[in-house]
Amino acid sequence: MGTTSSASDRLAWVAGVVAAAPGERVLEVGCGHGVLVTLLAAAVGDGGRVVVVDRSARMVAAAARRNQAAVDAGRVRLVTAPLAAADLGDERFDAVVASNVRAFWTPPAPEWDVLDRVLAAGGRVVVASSLMDPGAGPRLVAGLADVAGSRGFAVSATTSTATTRPYATAAVELRRPADG
Repeated sequence: MGTTSSASDRLAWVAGVVAAAPGERVLEVGCGHGVLVTLLAAAVGDGGRVVVVDRSARMVAAAARRNQAAVDAGRVRLVTAPLAAADLGDERFDAVVASNVRAFWTPPAPEWDVLDRVLAAGGRVVVASSLMDPGAGPRLVAGLADVAGSRGFAVSATTSTATTRPYATAAVELRRPADG
């Protein structure tokens, strides 16, 4: 699927930052219309799995329509619930991604407790956000470092770009320290 809209260009960039590999298990929080789901499902291939959690039944339905073949094949599973209430069972994920989901940097952010439980050893979390003003990038990183740090996560890499429209997009990767 080509990236013809600004949102698709932004989400294609986010998918590149996540860099999901064949066979990986990926959790996307806040799927919107399912554009990023499509890109992640293609990246993980037949041996991987993408689980989507969104509190909006309308967005989950849109994502399901867009990704029906992957849902039918069992490579994509959609859950309608806030992340803190989602039934994820014993699943563990190699990567978790959230794009423009403010809950991750707004205390108390119980979402980080869920990520602590479902992230596989060595796994990564990528939180991306549109930057509505030039100083937003450093504030995003500082806010994530503070909230996620209180749950044992640390910023491992920061990437930003000015090529997305209408606003630049930043993505921050976080991981647990190797001894945690």
